[in-house]
Amino acid sequence: MPEVQKWTPSPLGRGSTDILWSCLSTLGLCVWTAVHPNVPLVYRLRRAVCHRLGLMALAIIFPEIIMSEALNQRLLARRLMMDVNQAIRYAVILSPPMTPESDQWSSHSNGYSSSIHPLLSAANGSDKGSWVIKQAMFAVMGGFAMTTTYTDRHGHEKTIRRLVASEGITILAKTGYLPSIQATDVEERSKADLFAKMLVLIQILWFALQVVARLIQGITVTPLETHTAIHVGCTILLYAIWFNKPYNLTQSIELAGTDIEYIGALFNFYCISHALYLKHCEHYRVQRMEYWKERVILVSRGENGYAPPPCVPKLKSLPVLLEEYNADDIEHLKFDESSDEDVYILHGIAPNARHGLRILECRGCDIFRSVHENSQPLDVLRESAGNFNFRSIWGSWSTDVGHEPSIDKVLHVLFNVMYGGLHLAAWNYEFPTPIERWLWRTSALCLVTSPIWGALWVLWWMGVRSNRKILFVFRDGDFDIFAAPLFFTVIIVYTVARAYFLVISLAGLRLLPKDAYDSISWTSVFPHFS
Repeated sequence: MPEVQKWTPSPLGRGSTDILWSCLSTLGLCVWTAVHPNVPLVYRLRRAVCHRLGLMALAIIFPEIIMSEALNQRLLARRLMMDVNQAIRYAVILSPPMTPESDQWSSHSNGYSSSIHPLLSAANGSDKGSWVIKQAMFAVMGGFAMTTTYTDRHGHEKTIRRLVASEGITILAKTGYLPSIQATDVEERSKADLFAKMLVLIQILWFALQVVARLIQGITVTPLETHTAIHVGCTILLYAIWFNKPYNLTQSIELAGTDIEYIGALFNFYCISHALYLKHCEHYRVQRMEYWKERVILVSRGENGYAPPPCVPKLKSLPVLLEEYNADDIEHLKFDESSDEDVYILHGIAPNARHGLRILECRGCDIFRSVHENSQPLDVLRESAGNFNFRSIWGSWSTDVGHEPSIDKVLHVLFNVMYGGLHLAAWNYEFPTPIERWLWRTSALCLVTSPIWGALWVLWWMGVRSNRKILFVFRDGDFDIFAAPLFFTVIIVYTVARAYFLVISLAGLRLLPKDAYDSISWTSVFPHFS
């Protein structure tokens, strides 16, 4: 066993504080500048700071979640850029330039004109109106917002503010209501601190140079330095993926104008009515279970009383819903004090939403005619520009979505293999105790074997959703007795393993090999400077 040394002060050379400060400053600066939060619906300083710190903690413990979301966001922005550029050549020129003193961009129209004009300049043939990836990233991260007003059940005027999602942006572009925004406008709104990023870049290069030099000279690299170096690599990848994403935006552009108000009401009507339908479906499932439980109890008692089963929620098209909620006689909606607030909102915005549907159809957009007949809902508005959602990738035990094979899952397991494999580089490192050494090895091996557990999770849910008789054992619920504890244990072990690397890296500073405090001999690394 090599000679070890306890906590060492730094005045006479490299000390424990130097190692700790070098790693923590590098890790903190990298994560702080690498994470690019989306635009909040409403900016609050305290909430923004807490949210940013939460994202930093997530990036330190589960960097693959940040990486996969960043990649998905870039791919979505690229698709949106292509859709907008394809539609923008036939869009109606409706948008005056943005005024410096206002964040409201207007899109006014004097009628339901269906004449289409190219947005591009015909005079010089330039693509001044075309989008680049920076504008698309701005839109995807919640750069545009819509507001809709309505009167609640008590006669008070309320406002609904939502961020425009990717499919909503595409619809606005196809119908000529997408405001003209240049890449320079996005850059001006971005609060990217070039000095901070240059400082981080210098810090990264200096830290990487030190680690490489210590490896060349055969000097011990501490687990904290190994862990930090791995996260530096993650930061570089994140920088590359989010290179064109605006940084630290606090406000979105609010779209305004008469027609935009109608279209916004339509978007909100669609989103709220779809959410209300899903709520009714969930309520029906609960009622159906209770109904059949009660029927079984009655039959077991010998009672033959009949009660009709609960009614299945009807999936109606959007025009039909608009007519129902727009009718003056609303008794069929069954308003009372216990009614869902969404019902009142739908009735309040239905007139404007019907105007919005006419406007879009006059512009050649009839997607909302049969939209409720599709299984996949349109992503036109969002209540918040949610940053990172683990359930959207892996699903959860209580949902029936997110369990299918996907590129996100492949990226997650491959990243865990790489992440755990790099930590295996410290396999032969002399930790303060044998238990710490074996826990480090076990944690790394748990991550390396993550493809096995990911594949079992997907195969399990494929069996649950399959209609084959041979897989009935997965559907009758008996196998859940074994599967639920197994996967719950895997999740706990996975989380503990990820956190263990950081905890033991910090705790290991109490007792390090003696050569971990040796300074680098730069003349041996660069002999031509001697």
